[in-house]
Amino acid sequence: MKDFLGVCLSGLCILHCLLTPLLLALGGVGAIGVWFESAWVHYLLLAPICLVLVWSLPLAWIKHRNLSPLLLGASGFSVLLLSLFVPEAIEPMLAIAGGLVLIAAHLFNRHLLNNFLQPTMKEQS
Repeated sequence: MKDFLGVCLSGLCILHCLLTPLLLALGGVGAIGVWFESAWVHYLLLAPICLVLVWSLPLAWIKHRNLSPLLLGASGFSVLLLSLFVPEAIEPMLAIAGGLVLIAAHLFNRHLLNNFLQPTMKEQS
C-alpha cells in the first residue's frame, strides 16, 4: 500500500510537470494556471513524496535487505530536489526524471517484498 501511494504521488508530480506548460500555453486558465505555476505547489507535492519515501523504503529494506530500492528512491528524490534549484527551462525535465526514478524504486521495492513474502516451490516441499 505504501509503495502504491508512492507511485501515485510521484505520478502526480510528473502530471504537474507535464500539464503546467500545457495549461499555460492554452491561456485563459486563470487561477488554475497561477496555482499550478506557484512555487509552493512544488513543496506541497514534495512533502508527501518525502514522507512516503521515508516511511516505505527503509522499513522494506529491513525485510528484504536489498539496498537498490532505497538507493533508487534517494537518487530520484535528490533529482526532484535539484529541480527546484535549476533554471526554469530545465526544471520539468529533471522533475519528470526524478519522478520516474521514484516510481521505479517503489515498484522494485514492491516486487522484492512480494518475492520475500511468497515462499518458493522448493521451500514448500
